[in-house]
Amino acid sequence: MLRSFIDFVCANEPLAFESDFGLDESLRRLTAQIKPPLLEFRPLISVRATVVVGKVAEEHVSLWCERLLVRNGFRPVFLGRFQTFDKRVILIGKMVGMNGLVHLVVGAGLAMSLFFTTATLLELMKGPGDPALWLMSFAGVLPVVFVLGMVRLGRWLSSGDEDWILTAIRSALLKSTRTSDARSRRL
Repeated sequence: MLRSFIDFVCANEPLAFESDFGLDESLRRLTAQIKPPLLEFRPLISVRATVVVGKVAEEHVSLWCERLLVRNGFRPVFLGRFQTFDKRVILIGKMVGMNGLVHLVVGAGLAMSLFFTTATLLELMKGPGDPALWLMSFAGVLPVVFVLGMVRLGRWLSSGDEDWILTAIRSALLKSTRTSDARSRRL
């Protein structure tokens, strides 16, 4: 249930890309397209504003965008793996938040909200005479609203990153980009 809530908040969508090449060639082409991470300084070395970086292996593919002097913990990351079905090579994965950071931040917001609400309700059970306590019980939802707003803002600021990542995958795995809509699809 928490996973589906996080998927809803972060707009995680499963993706599949069918390659026009064999497994080894697909791995080689995607590795050539993607730059290895370099402590957030890859855009400075590449002399480009945005660079798609990551790690590519058969069992684990992780791709994200790095921008010069900008660090966004809620940027979209493609996590996937190559699978072979009847001699067809398919990269299956989905866009997720960076390194599970979204789970930690949303969990901390939920914990703070639960703590404030529970503490206020326990105080109200002792003596319901103070009207400020009644307002504080409703204010327990504010940390959750703040955290969800922060997550959505971070995802919005990096909304163009998904296009960069998907374009890099399509250009590596497809012979021509005209058939990209037919070959890559959202599950």
